[in-house]
Amino acid sequence: MKNYFLSILFLTSFNFIIGQTFNFGEDISKHEIIENKKVQYLYDTEIKFNTKFKAKVTDVCQVKGCWMKLDIGNDKEVMVNFKDYGFFVPKDIIGKKVVVNGEAYKRNISIDELKHYALDRGDSKETINSITKSEEIFSITANGVVILSK
Repeated sequence: MKNYFLSILFLTSFNFIIGQTFNFGEDISKHEIIENKKVQYLYDTEIKFNTKFKAKVTDVCQVKGCWMKLDIGNDKEVMVNFKDYGFFVPKDIIGKKVVVNGEAYKRNISIDELKHYALDRGDSKETINSITKSEEIFSITANGVVILSK
């Protein structure tokens, strides 16, 4: 009987850990998730907009987790910075799914800023020196992030 209860306790604990999410910044549970196709459309048609969407992490600042990039499909990425640098995310979340909420907009990134991000990523000097032009990107200043465990 004791082993039966221990097994149930273990399975319950394991399911809790597996289903756990990790929250950073503000509580964003009250906001509705927008499909990534609609997010892409909004980036193409709006100057600024508030949004909440789910995407896979493709890159993270390896210095302190102060930015990340997300894949929203159709070869489109979103650069995520955090509101007032009030929180950061773990550096080991590449490949995980996250939900982000915040103000989205397009912006131009200068050569110097691109080189700074490459340095944060740990890119080689050759790679950093090969950056020779600015880029227009999709960006979001997130006020909250949820890292999903599945």
